[in-house]
Amino acid sequence: MNLAEFTEPEVFVDTNIFVYALAKNHRYKNICVEFLSKINEGVIIGFTSSTVINELFHTLLIGEIKKKYGDKEVIRFIKEHPDVISECSVAYSALDDVFDSIVVILPLTLEVLQHAGTFSKKYNLLFSDAIHAASCKNYGIRNIATNDSDFDRVDFLKTWRP
Repeated sequence: MNLAEFTEPEVFVDTNIFVYALAKNHRYKNICVEFLSKINEGVIIGFTSSTVINELFHTLLIGEIKKKYGDKEVIRFIKEHPDVISECSVAYSALDDVFDSIVVILPLTLEVLQHAGTFSKKYNLLFSDAIHAASCKNYGIRNIATNDSDFDRVDFLKTWRP
């Protein structure tokens, strides 16, 4: 389903939607910014998880370090130069933006983690994606805004793509 046509009352927001909205030039930037604006205006109730927040920070941090220091083994570079983490204003600014929004960050509970293990096997999902699916199932969310086709395998979720 097309994210621009989303009219449901609530949705889980995956990492890539935030990443596209924060990108300087991405083909999905405008649609994702408009979609997140509807959440911040209260037209849609948006949910996400601490796992998404972690993925968002990690993605932006790695991207910013690559841009600043070149395409190298970034994790090794960070381990050898940990001070570069605090230099990454984009990643920290993104956290502030998410925390200042009205997106609800769902709790990561033992029950969610247990369901994630089951969903990882059942739907052939990476564990972080299984956590997203399990969060949706546990909190009764039937829609996910994502550009990840892996969620098409999850029979209780309707995927909305930019």
